[in-house]
Amino acid sequence: MNLRTFVWTCVSSVAWTTSALADDGAAAKPAKTEYSVSLLAGYGAGEQFEDDTRNRYGVAIGARAGLTLAAPRLYFGLSFLHFGGYQEPAQEVHMNTLDGEFGYEFRLLRERLLIRPQLGLGFAQTVTIQPDNAGYPMGFHWAPGVLVGVRFAPLLISAEYRRDMVPSDWPSSNSVLLGFGLML
Repeated sequence: MNLRTFVWTCVSSVAWTTSALADDGAAAKPAKTEYSVSLLAGYGAGEQFEDDTRNRYGVAIGARAGLTLAAPRLYFGLSFLHFGGYQEPAQEVHMNTLDGEFGYEFRLLRERLLIRPQLGLGFAQTVTIQPDNAGYPMGFHWAPGVLVGVRFAPLLISAEYRRDMVPSDWPSSNSVLLGFGLML
């Protein structure tokens, strides 16, 4: 499936679901800090690295936990992602990221739709295992992106686009993540 088609399908389904759930009552403003936890799954479409055309990112699984202040709606969180990369008989390549996340939440449609531009800053462990050696270097990682979520109190369903970047001998990636969790 084309990555652009996948992203637009996710965003459209979130927007359609949110408009279907909009009610006529007045929205209650949050009076406290909200906490959230989510399980994440997605795909990282890594760029070509040197002469290797294989994707070093691939399928991603992980988790996120964070909090959103009542006013201003600043978001602070932590996320962990494991990108599966690829595995062959002679080589295994994958990556793990651990990021602190910072963002701001915009709430629309009676607080049910949230849009969060965010930046993840942290560490990446890029793993390359070959018969003659193995490398597990740690490096700086950053991931600017935007998350679009729908709240079905207390459930949170989200779709996210982010640009994963590591300033070392590792390619960058356009990543799409889907999240399912709770916002309390």
